[in-house]
Amino acid sequence: MDHLSKVIAAAVAGSALGLVVRKNNPESSLLLSAAAAVFAMYMSFEVISGVFDFLREIAEKAGIPDATLSVVLKTAGISVVTRLISDLCRDAGQASAASGVEFIGALTAVYIALPLFQTALDMIYSILK
Repeated sequence: MDHLSKVIAAAVAGSALGLVVRKNNPESSLLLSAAAAVFAMYMSFEVISGVFDFLREIAEKAGIPDATLSVVLKTAGISVVTRLISDLCRDAGQASAASGVEFIGALTAVYIALPLFQTALDMIYSILK
């Protein structure tokens, strides 16, 4: 909870400061937003690490291969970073850049998941033979 409180406080402070600065210097406002987002990501590393450790433990007990868990975690990470960057682009008034980031984020997630698709296809083919 302590991490969440710090992130919320920093986000509110950054947002308020960004609104004040935006009138005179929109570029600095965008940098403040980016800095607040980076701070939030930095503060979340400890929490994320605990979640990843828990998921690895569950996957180990369930017999899920590390490669499968790795794909899921990478895809989740890609989605978080994609969302963060696309929101920053929208805040800067660049909706087309935000759409481009979302598009490449989705393609990257699919690309990362291709080994899982291949494994699923191999399993289906082995059952049909």
